[in-house]
Amino acid sequence: MSRDKPGLADFAALYIRCDDCGNEKRMTPQVLARFVDRGIHCADELRSKLTCSVCRAGGGRGKNVALIPAFRWG
Repeated sequence: MSRDKPGLADFAALYIRCDDCGNEKRMTPQVLARFVDRGIHCADELRSKLTCSVCRAGGGRGKNVALIPAFRWG
């Protein structure tokens, strides 16, 4: 794996926002670690797996999500 970009293991948290409805969630380091254990190492890989539950419940695709990382410092 290329280390040009930070991976999920480098994030202190990951904020997920639906650009269609504004729904927001926060993924903790523990949740991110489970994705890494399943072989998902970068935000781009994770984004393709995520959907907005609010938009899906309303009949939409729910794929217009933005990922905002919070990085570990130190």
